[in-house]
Amino acid sequence: MRNSGEIRLQRVVATVCATLFAVFAFLFVAVYQAPLLEAFYNEVATGKLDYNPWLVGGVVSLLLTVLALWLNRFAKLRREWTALAYLPSALILAFITDIDRKIYTGGGFSYFWIFVFICGLALYGFIAFILRRILFEKIKDVTMVTNRVLWRNVMLMVLLMCLVGALSNSEENFKRETLVMSYYNRGETAKALQVGMTSHDASRELTAMRAYILAGEDKLGERFFEYPQYYASDGLFPFQQRTSPLVPDSVYSLLGAMPLDGELPADFLSRIAHADSSTNVAKNYYLTSLLLEKRLIEFKDEVLLMYGAGSVDSLPKHYREALMLYTDIVDTMEVVPYELNDTDMRRMLDALRAEESKHADAFIRSNYVRRYFGRTYWWYFLYSN
Repeated sequence: MRNSGEIRLQRVVATVCATLFAVFAFLFVAVYQAPLLEAFYNEVATGKLDYNPWLVGGVVSLLLTVLALWLNRFAKLRREWTALAYLPSALILAFITDIDRKIYTGGGFSYFWIFVFICGLALYGFIAFILRRILFEKIKDVTMVTNRVLWRNVMLMVLLMCLVGALSNSEENFKRETLVMSYYNRGETAKALQVGMTSHDASRELTAMRAYILAGEDKLGERFFEYPQYYASDGLFPFQQRTSPLVPDSVYSLLGAMPLDGELPADFLSRIAHADSSTNVAKNYYLTSLLLEKRLIEFKDEVLLMYGAGSVDSLPKHYREALMLYTDIVDTMEVVPYELNDTDMRRMLDALRAEESKHADAFIRSNYVRRYFGRTYWWYFLYSN
Protein backbone atom coordinates (compact mmCIF):
# COMPACT_ATOMS: atom_id res chain seq x y z
CA MET A 1 0.00 0.00 0.00
CA ARG A 2 1.46 3.35 -1.00
CA ASN A 3 1.77 6.04 1.66
CA SER A 4 0.10 9.44 1.38
CA GLY A 5 3.40 11.18 0.52
CA GLU A 6 3.96 8.96 -2.49
CA ILE A 7 0.38 9.46 -3.64
CA ARG A 8 0.75 13.25 -3.44
CA LEU A 9 4.04 13.10 -5.33
CA GLN A 10 2.48 10.93 -8.03
CA ARG A 11 -0.31 13.47 -8.44
CA VAL A 12 2.25 16.25 -8.78
CA VAL A 13 4.16 14.25 -11.39
CA ALA A 14 0.97 13.47 -13.32
CA THR A 15 -0.03 17.14 -13.24
CA VAL A 16 3.39 18.29 -14.44
CA CYS A 17 3.39 15.79 -17.32
CA ALA A 18 -0.17 16.68 -18.35
CA THR A 19 0.63 20.40 -18.26
CA LEU A 20 3.85 20.04 -20.25
CA PHE A 21 2.24 17.94 -22.92
CA ALA A 22 -0.89 20.11 -23.17
CA VAL A 23 1.15 23.30 -23.55
CA PHE A 24 3.48 21.68 -26.07
CA ALA A 25 0.62 20.25 -28.14
CA PHE A 26 -1.20 23.60 -28.13
CA LEU A 27 1.85 25.58 -29.29
CA PHE A 28 2.84 22.91 -31.81
CA VAL A 29 -0.59 22.98 -33.47
CA ALA A 30 -1.55 26.64 -32.99
CA VAL A 31 1.83 28.19 -33.81
CA TYR A 32 4.57 25.98 -35.22
CA GLN A 33 2.51 23.84 -37.61
CA ALA A 34 -0.46 26.19 -37.98
CA PRO A 35 0.26 27.07 -41.67
CA LEU A 36 0.28 23.39 -42.65
CA LEU A 37 -2.98 22.66 -40.86
CA GLU A 38 -4.60 25.76 -42.35
CA ALA A 39 -3.52 24.70 -45.84
CA PHE A 40 -5.00 21.26 -45.27
CA TYR A 41 -8.23 22.78 -43.93
CA ASN A 42 -8.56 25.07 -46.95
CA GLU A 43 -8.18 22.09 -49.28
CA VAL A 44 -10.74 19.82 -47.62
CA ALA A 45 -13.21 22.17 -45.91
CA THR A 46 -16.56 22.60 -47.65
CA GLY A 47 -17.89 25.32 -45.36
CA LYS A 48 -17.05 28.99 -45.24
CA LEU A 49 -15.70 29.14 -41.70
CA ASP A 50 -12.26 30.68 -41.38
CA TYR A 51 -9.54 28.54 -39.90
CA ASN A 52 -8.83 29.42 -36.26
CA PRO A 53 -5.45 28.03 -35.14
CA TRP A 54 -6.03 28.87 -31.48
CA LEU A 55 -9.32 26.99 -31.37
CA VAL A 56 -7.87 23.99 -33.20
CA GLY A 57 -4.79 24.00 -30.98
CA GLY A 58 -6.92 24.07 -27.84
CA VAL A 59 -9.19 21.25 -28.97
CA VAL A 60 -6.32 19.01 -30.13
CA SER A 61 -4.34 19.67 -26.96
CA LEU A 62 -7.32 18.87 -24.74
CA LEU A 63 -8.29 15.70 -26.59
CA LEU A 64 -4.78 14.25 -26.72
CA THR A 65 -4.12 15.02 -23.05
CA VAL A 66 -7.41 13.40 -21.99
CA LEU A 67 -6.62 10.41 -24.20
CA ALA A 68 -3.25 9.91 -22.48
CA LEU A 69 -4.81 10.16 -19.02
CA TRP A 70 -7.56 7.70 -19.98
CA LEU A 71 -5.12 5.16 -21.43
CA ASN A 72 -2.98 5.42 -18.34
CA ARG A 73 -5.91 4.22 -16.24
CA PHE A 74 -5.23 0.82 -17.81
CA ALA A 75 -1.46 1.05 -18.36
CA LYS A 76 -0.87 2.47 -14.86
CA LEU A 77 2.47 4.05 -15.71
CA ARG A 78 3.79 5.97 -12.72
CA ARG A 79 6.89 7.08 -10.85
CA GLU A 80 9.81 7.94 -13.20
CA TRP A 81 7.89 6.55 -16.20
CA THR A 82 4.66 8.55 -15.96
CA ALA A 83 5.53 10.60 -19.06
CA LEU A 84 5.53 7.45 -21.20
CA ALA A 85 1.74 7.47 -20.94
CA TYR A 86 1.83 10.22 -23.59
CA LEU A 87 3.53 8.11 -26.25
CA PRO A 88 0.29 7.29 -28.17
CA SER A 89 -0.85 10.93 -27.99
CA ALA A 90 2.57 12.07 -29.21
CA LEU A 91 2.32 9.74 -32.23
CA ILE A 92 -1.16 11.04 -33.06
CA LEU A 93 0.07 14.63 -32.76
CA ALA A 94 2.94 13.89 -35.15
CA PHE A 95 0.55 12.17 -37.56
CA ILE A 96 -1.94 15.02 -37.82
CA THR A 97 0.86 17.54 -38.40
CA ASP A 98 2.72 15.46 -40.99
CA ILE A 99 1.11 17.41 -43.82
CA ASP A 100 3.08 17.60 -47.06
CA ARG A 101 2.60 18.33 -50.75
CA LYS A 102 0.34 15.29 -51.15
CA ILE A 103 -2.60 17.50 -50.21
CA TYR A 104 -2.10 19.10 -53.63
CA THR A 105 -0.57 16.31 -55.69
CA GLY A 106 -2.78 13.54 -54.32
CA GLY A 107 -1.70 10.34 -52.67
CA GLY A 108 -3.05 7.73 -50.32
CA PHE A 109 -2.38 6.96 -46.71
CA SER A 110 1.31 6.44 -46.03
CA TYR A 111 2.36 2.92 -45.08
CA PHE A 112 5.06 4.55 -43.00
CA TRP A 113 2.46 5.69 -40.50
CA ILE A 114 0.89 2.24 -40.31
CA PHE A 115 4.32 0.90 -39.39
CA VAL A 116 4.89 3.72 -36.85
CA PHE A 117 1.55 3.18 -35.11
CA ILE A 118 2.00 -0.59 -34.93
CA CYS A 119 5.50 -0.26 -33.51
CA GLY A 120 4.51 2.59 -31.20
CA LEU A 121 1.49 0.83 -29.72
CA ALA A 122 3.42 -2.41 -29.38
CA LEU A 123 6.20 -0.56 -27.56
CA TYR A 124 3.65 1.18 -25.33
CA GLY A 125 2.03 -2.10 -24.40
CA PHE A 126 5.37 -3.83 -23.83
CA ILE A 127 6.66 -1.03 -21.57
CA ALA A 128 3.43 -0.98 -19.58
CA PHE A 129 3.56 -4.76 -19.11
CA ILE A 130 7.21 -4.82 -18.04
CA LEU A 131 6.82 -1.94 -15.62
CA ARG A 132 3.62 -3.21 -14.02
CA ARG A 133 4.48 -6.88 -13.77
CA ILE A 134 8.18 -6.76 -13.04
CA LEU A 135 9.76 -3.43 -12.18
CA PHE A 136 7.04 -1.86 -10.05
CA GLU A 137 6.82 -5.01 -7.93
CA LYS A 138 10.53 -4.87 -7.20
CA ILE A 139 10.62 -1.19 -6.29
CA LYS A 140 7.22 -0.75 -4.66
CA ASP A 141 8.82 -0.36 -1.24
CA VAL A 142 11.52 2.05 -2.47
CA THR A 143 10.88 5.65 -1.49
CA MET A 144 10.50 8.03 -4.39
CA VAL A 145 12.93 10.97 -4.51
CA THR A 146 11.03 14.03 -5.65
CA ASN A 147 13.72 15.72 -7.76
CA ARG A 148 14.78 12.50 -9.44
CA VAL A 149 11.21 11.53 -10.32
CA LEU A 150 10.31 14.95 -11.68
CA TRP A 151 13.46 15.43 -13.73
CA ARG A 152 13.30 11.96 -15.27
CA ASN A 153 9.72 12.59 -16.35
CA VAL A 154 10.65 15.98 -17.76
CA MET A 155 13.47 14.36 -19.73
CA LEU A 156 11.11 11.70 -21.06
CA MET A 157 8.63 14.39 -22.06
CA VAL A 158 11.37 16.28 -23.92
CA LEU A 159 12.22 13.07 -25.79
CA LEU A 160 8.57 12.68 -26.77
CA MET A 161 8.53 16.27 -28.01
CA CYS A 162 11.63 15.57 -30.10
CA LEU A 163 9.91 12.46 -31.47
CA VAL A 164 6.92 14.55 -32.54
CA GLY A 165 9.21 17.07 -34.22
CA ALA A 166 11.11 14.34 -36.04
CA LEU A 167 8.00 12.53 -37.33
CA SER A 168 5.92 15.56 -38.36
CA ASN A 169 6.61 17.54 -41.51
CA SER A 170 9.58 19.85 -41.08
CA GLU A 171 10.16 20.93 -44.70
CA GLU A 172 10.85 24.61 -44.18
CA ASN A 173 10.11 25.76 -47.72
CA PHE A 174 6.69 24.11 -47.77
CA LYS A 175 5.90 25.66 -44.39
CA ARG A 176 6.99 29.05 -45.73
CA GLU A 177 4.78 28.60 -48.79
CA THR A 178 1.73 27.81 -46.68
CA LEU A 179 2.50 30.69 -44.31
CA VAL A 180 2.86 33.13 -47.22
CA MET A 181 -0.52 32.08 -48.59
CA SER A 182 -2.07 32.28 -45.12
CA TYR A 183 -1.00 35.92 -44.78
CA TYR A 184 -1.95 36.69 -48.38
CA ASN A 185 -5.45 35.28 -47.97
CA ARG A 186 -5.92 37.55 -44.97
CA GLY A 187 -4.76 40.58 -46.95
CA GLU A 188 -1.50 40.90 -45.00
CA THR A 189 0.80 41.12 -48.01
CA ALA A 190 3.57 42.93 -46.10
CA LYS A 191 3.84 40.00 -43.67
CA ALA A 192 3.62 37.52 -46.55
CA LEU A 193 6.61 39.16 -48.23
CA GLN A 194 8.62 39.06 -45.00
CA VAL A 195 8.40 35.25 -44.71
CA GLY A 196 11.85 33.72 -45.23
CA MET A 197 13.31 37.15 -46.02
CA THR A 198 16.59 36.44 -44.21
CA SER A 199 17.01 32.92 -45.59
CA HIS A 200 19.17 32.15 -48.63
CA ASP A 201 17.04 29.08 -49.32
CA ALA A 202 13.95 29.34 -51.51
CA SER A 203 11.96 26.79 -53.47
CA ARG A 204 10.69 27.50 -56.96
CA GLU A 205 7.14 27.59 -55.63
CA LEU A 206 8.03 30.14 -52.95
CA THR A 207 9.83 32.26 -55.56
CA ALA A 208 6.76 32.16 -57.82
CA MET A 209 4.50 33.14 -54.91
CA ARG A 210 6.69 36.16 -54.17
CA ALA A 211 6.59 37.20 -57.81
CA TYR A 212 2.80 36.81 -57.86
CA ILE A 213 2.30 38.95 -54.76
CA LEU A 214 4.82 41.61 -55.81
CA ALA A 215 3.29 41.85 -59.28
CA GLY A 216 -0.15 42.32 -57.77
CA GLU A 217 1.30 45.15 -55.66
CA ASP A 218 3.11 46.63 -58.71
CA LYS A 219 6.46 46.07 -56.97
CA LEU A 220 7.97 43.27 -59.07
CA GLY A 221 10.61 45.52 -60.61
CA GLU A 222 11.22 47.22 -57.28
CA ARG A 223 11.80 44.32 -54.89
CA PHE A 224 12.03 40.92 -56.62
CA PHE A 225 15.83 40.71 -56.52
CA GLU A 226 15.85 41.39 -52.80
CA TYR A 227 15.08 37.67 -52.56
CA PRO A 228 17.39 34.81 -53.63
CA GLN A 229 16.87 33.73 -57.24
CA TYR A 230 17.89 30.22 -58.26
CA TYR A 231 15.53 29.28 -61.09
CA ALA A 232 16.01 32.04 -63.71
CA SER A 233 12.73 32.87 -65.47
CA ASP A 234 11.21 29.50 -64.48
CA GLY A 235 10.93 30.91 -60.96
CA LEU A 236 8.19 33.28 -62.10
CA PHE A 237 5.77 30.38 -62.50
CA PRO A 238 4.80 27.48 -60.24
CA PHE A 239 4.94 23.94 -61.57
CA GLN A 240 2.07 23.06 -63.87
CA GLN A 241 1.28 20.10 -61.64
CA ARG A 242 0.23 21.85 -58.49
CA THR A 243 2.54 21.28 -55.52
CA SER A 244 1.86 24.40 -53.42
CA PRO A 245 -0.98 26.73 -52.39
CA LEU A 246 -0.40 28.83 -55.52
CA VAL A 247 -2.51 27.59 -58.45
CA PRO A 248 -0.88 28.15 -61.89
CA ASP A 249 -4.18 29.54 -63.22
CA SER A 250 -3.98 32.30 -60.60
CA VAL A 251 -0.79 33.58 -62.23
CA TYR A 252 -2.33 33.43 -65.70
CA SER A 253 -5.38 35.27 -64.41
CA LEU A 254 -3.14 38.02 -63.04
CA LEU A 255 -1.33 38.23 -66.38
CA GLY A 256 -4.62 38.36 -68.24
CA ALA A 257 -3.76 35.56 -70.69
CA MET A 258 -3.11 31.84 -70.99
CA PRO A 259 -0.14 30.24 -72.77
CA LEU A 260 -0.79 28.48 -76.05
CA ASP A 261 -0.26 24.74 -76.35
CA GLY A 262 3.48 24.04 -76.31
CA GLU A 263 4.36 27.71 -75.86
CA LEU A 264 7.49 28.29 -73.80
CA PRO A 265 7.27 30.68 -70.83
CA ALA A 266 9.68 33.17 -72.46
CA ASP A 267 7.67 33.23 -75.69
CA PHE A 268 4.41 33.49 -73.74
CA LEU A 269 5.61 36.50 -71.75
CA SER A 270 7.02 38.19 -74.83
CA ARG A 271 3.73 37.73 -76.70
CA ILE A 272 1.50 39.14 -73.99
CA ALA A 273 3.89 42.00 -73.18
CA HIS A 274 3.82 43.21 -76.80
CA ALA A 275 0.08 42.73 -77.30
CA ASP A 276 -2.10 45.79 -77.77
CA SER A 277 -4.06 44.81 -74.66
CA SER A 278 -0.91 44.27 -72.59
CA THR A 279 -1.13 45.16 -68.91
CA ASN A 280 1.53 46.63 -66.67
CA VAL A 281 1.71 43.29 -64.87
CA ALA A 282 2.47 41.44 -68.11
CA LYS A 283 5.19 43.94 -69.01
CA ASN A 284 6.80 43.64 -65.57
CA TYR A 285 6.77 39.84 -65.77
CA TYR A 286 8.40 39.98 -69.20
CA LEU A 287 11.07 42.51 -68.24
CA THR A 288 11.83 40.62 -65.04
CA SER A 289 12.19 37.39 -67.03
CA LEU A 290 14.81 39.09 -69.21
CA LEU A 291 16.69 40.20 -66.10
CA LEU A 292 16.51 36.70 -64.66
CA GLU A 293 17.96 35.27 -67.87
CA LYS A 294 20.67 38.00 -67.79
CA ARG A 295 19.69 39.18 -71.25
CA LEU A 296 20.80 42.70 -70.41
CA ILE A 297 21.03 44.09 -73.95
CA GLU A 298 17.56 42.84 -74.85
CA PHE A 299 16.23 44.19 -71.56
CA LYS A 300 17.68 47.62 -72.33
CA ASP A 301 16.01 47.67 -75.74
CA GLU A 302 12.65 46.48 -74.41
CA VAL A 303 12.45 48.79 -71.40
CA LEU A 304 13.30 51.80 -73.55
CA LEU A 305 10.70 50.70 -76.12
CA MET A 306 8.01 50.35 -73.46
CA TYR A 307 8.80 53.35 -71.27
CA GLY A 308 11.00 55.66 -73.35
CA ALA A 309 14.50 56.99 -72.70
CA GLY A 310 13.20 60.08 -70.94
CA SER A 311 11.57 58.15 -68.11
CA VAL A 312 14.47 55.99 -66.93
CA ASP A 313 14.88 57.87 -63.63
CA SER A 314 11.31 56.99 -62.67
CA LEU A 315 11.64 53.28 -63.42
CA PRO A 316 11.52 50.67 -60.62
CA LYS A 317 14.75 50.17 -58.68
CA HIS A 318 15.91 46.91 -60.28
CA TYR A 319 15.30 48.26 -63.78
CA ARG A 320 17.47 51.29 -63.00
CA GLU A 321 20.13 49.01 -61.50
CA ALA A 322 20.17 46.96 -64.70
CA LEU A 323 20.43 50.04 -66.92
CA MET A 324 23.23 51.48 -64.80
CA LEU A 325 25.06 48.16 -64.90
CA TYR A 326 24.66 48.16 -68.68
CA THR A 327 26.37 51.55 -68.96
CA ASP A 328 29.13 50.24 -66.69
CA ILE A 329 30.02 47.15 -68.73
CA VAL A 330 29.31 48.04 -72.38
CA ASP A 331 31.93 49.15 -74.82
CA THR A 332 32.80 52.78 -74.07
CA MET A 333 32.51 53.56 -77.79
CA GLU A 334 28.78 52.75 -77.75
CA VAL A 335 26.43 55.67 -77.39
CA VAL A 336 23.95 54.86 -74.60
CA PRO A 337 20.54 56.31 -75.53
CA TYR A 338 19.63 57.33 -71.98
CA GLU A 339 21.09 59.00 -68.93
CA LEU A 340 20.53 57.99 -65.32
CA ASN A 341 20.75 60.80 -62.81
CA ASP A 342 20.51 58.66 -59.67
CA THR A 343 23.69 59.75 -57.87
CA ASP A 344 22.99 57.55 -54.83
CA MET A 345 22.75 54.47 -57.03
CA ARG A 346 25.92 55.46 -58.87
CA ARG A 347 27.76 55.73 -55.55
CA MET A 348 26.46 52.27 -54.61
CA LEU A 349 27.77 50.75 -57.84
CA ASP A 350 31.12 52.47 -57.34
CA ALA A 351 31.21 51.06 -53.80
CA LEU A 352 30.54 47.58 -55.19
CA ARG A 353 33.43 47.90 -57.62
CA ALA A 354 35.67 49.15 -54.81
CA GLU A 355 34.67 46.16 -52.64
CA GLU A 356 35.48 43.80 -55.52
CA SER A 357 38.96 45.25 -55.86
CA LYS A 358 39.76 44.43 -52.23
CA HIS A 359 39.48 40.65 -52.66
CA ALA A 360 41.48 38.59 -55.11
CA ASP A 361 39.84 35.27 -54.24
CA ALA A 362 36.59 34.83 -56.20
CA PHE A 363 34.75 33.00 -53.41
CA ILE A 364 35.64 35.56 -50.76
CA ARG A 365 34.83 38.40 -53.15
CA SER A 366 31.41 36.92 -53.86
CA ASN A 367 30.61 36.58 -50.15
CA TYR A 368 31.61 40.14 -49.35
CA VAL A 369 29.66 41.56 -52.27
CA ARG A 370 26.63 39.53 -51.26
CA ARG A 371 26.87 40.81 -47.69
CA TYR A 372 26.65 44.44 -48.79
CA PHE A 373 24.87 44.26 -52.15
CA GLY A 374 22.98 40.96 -52.04
CA ARG A 375 19.60 42.66 -52.39
CA THR A 376 20.47 44.29 -55.71
CA TYR A 377 20.24 43.10 -59.29
CA TRP A 378 23.98 43.69 -59.56
CA TRP A 379 24.81 40.81 -57.26
CA TYR A 380 22.47 38.49 -59.17
CA PHE A 381 23.91 39.42 -62.56
CA LEU A 382 27.57 39.38 -61.56
CA TYR A 383 27.74 36.47 -59.14
CA SER A 384 24.75 34.13 -59.21
CA ASN A 385 25.12 30.94 -61.20
